[in-house]
Amino acid sequence: MDVSSVFKSIGREVKTAVKHIKAGFIALFGQDAANNFVKDSYALPQSAAGKIVCQVVNELNDTSLDSSAKREGAVKQVLELARQQAIQIAESEVRLLVELAVQFVKGNFQVQASS
Repeated sequence: MDVSSVFKSIGREVKTAVKHIKAGFIALFGQDAANNFVKDSYALPQSAAGKIVCQVVNELNDTSLDSSAKREGAVKQVLELARQQAIQIAESEVRLLVELAVQFVKGNFQVQASS
């Protein structure tokens, strides 16, 4: 599977997950905040950093490192590549994107056909 397919699938899965928790956000924070959360969450894996994460996670998936080492290696590599490309991203955002990509690679997210 190419990086573009992973990227699109993660985006669809994030959108689905966010829709499921949207009702809770509406109850806690109001409709406007919930709508902004959905929009922003869906855009995150589509960012330049999101694309880097997908590439790095795919590369590390085939290594013999254990899961923890792969995750930490991915975070370190993504932060370095982002820095090299002058992309500003917090480590917490990188960790979120890495986890999303890892879950996709593990098969916990299913690829949906594009319409």
